[in-house]
Amino acid sequence: MMKGRLWTMFNFNFFFPTRLIFGAGKFQTLGEEVAALGKRALLVTYPSQSLAETVAQATAMLEKHGVSSVFYAKATANPTHTCVNEGAELARGENCDVVIGLGGGSPMDVAKAIAVAAPENLDIWKIYEGAPITHPSLPIVAVPTTAGTGSEATFYSVISNRELRRKEGFARQQFFPKVSIIDPLLTLSLPPAMTAATGMDTLTHAIEAYTSRLASPMSDLFAAEAIRLTGLYLRRAVYNGKDIEARTNMLFANTLAGIAITHADTCLAHVIGEAVGAIFDTGHGLSVSLTLPAVMEYNCAANTAKYASITHLMGEDDGFMSEREAARRSPAVVRNLIQDIGLPQGLAALGVGGDLSGVMALVNRPGMDASNPRPADSAAFELLIKGSLSPAMSYWEVGGK
Repeated sequence: MMKGRLWTMFNFNFFFPTRLIFGAGKFQTLGEEVAALGKRALLVTYPSQSLAETVAQATAMLEKHGVSSVFYAKATANPTHTCVNEGAELARGENCDVVIGLGGGSPMDVAKAIAVAAPENLDIWKIYEGAPITHPSLPIVAVPTTAGTGSEATFYSVISNRELRRKEGFARQQFFPKVSIIDPLLTLSLPPAMTAATGMDTLTHAIEAYTSRLASPMSDLFAAEAIRLTGLYLRRAVYNGKDIEARTNMLFANTLAGIAITHADTCLAHVIGEAVGAIFDTGHGLSVSLTLPAVMEYNCAANTAKYASITHLMGEDDGFMSEREAARRSPAVVRNLIQDIGLPQGLAALGVGGDLSGVMALVNRPGMDASNPRPADSAAFELLIKGSLSPAMSYWEVGGK
């Protein structure tokens, strides 16, 4: 009979209501899928020409299946609650009965928030702060064009409030998409830098879910495979954007990691990265992934088996290392990947530095370390931030233990 921690590990609750339609060419099913949910769609995307052809295809497919559409292209990086409220007002005024998020994490997160806020006729930030959801939300269709945030497979929506200088990932059951159409062909034109940043976001999700205090054998299945696939295919996707095998596997890893964080949450890299994004307006993928190595250094002694496994999953275990050696090797494995794919080597390269009191105020709040494998206090957060600033620094090198 299993006893103690091993027994409690097998207590978990797994719920995933989103239908995933995955594969090359599956974007062509958009019209049919949306028509089954509504007749007037709000199409949420970027304010950019990079997706103009994809948006035109989407509109044509919707029209072919009898669905009219309204275009909302204000989902910028680090989208704000005012952006969501404006989109919700548009959805109400146009009598939209379904919302499509087309693009990366920002359009999908905005689409999710609009789907909840529009029927409520309430500022989305009030809902985030606890106002009850009393009306049925609009159905959500997610169409990712990056392999990074995993938003197509989560019940999270990450939104900023610039007045309060906060950026939060909020979890609501209503944020689950009804359908996610996941087509690797939509990622083939993604530039190398964006491929690298979003790919590291996938890895950060996977590692933090895998090492979370809330992890279970079920979430570990998704997280471990996402780590393995990212180790195998991210470099290939960055070096050759037309490598359909690499693109497919990175998009699959992204979806797996999204499912993993839905059930196991994230850890301190996201706590710090989102705070940095709120104060310095840095991109989400870079903010969390450049913080990840220092967080791994801080955490690895708290769960040497998991961190040793990360080294193995990423193909960096030579078979002669002890478990402790393999665990302590894992942060370097991640740093090497960051360097290989051409990303900055620290947060300072993103303009982070100087007065960090705003970041400290956001991270040093009760419960922010709840899912992290090791508790963190104010001194730990300060060292973690300092250890993430430049390639010449690390959590260990700035005095962390």
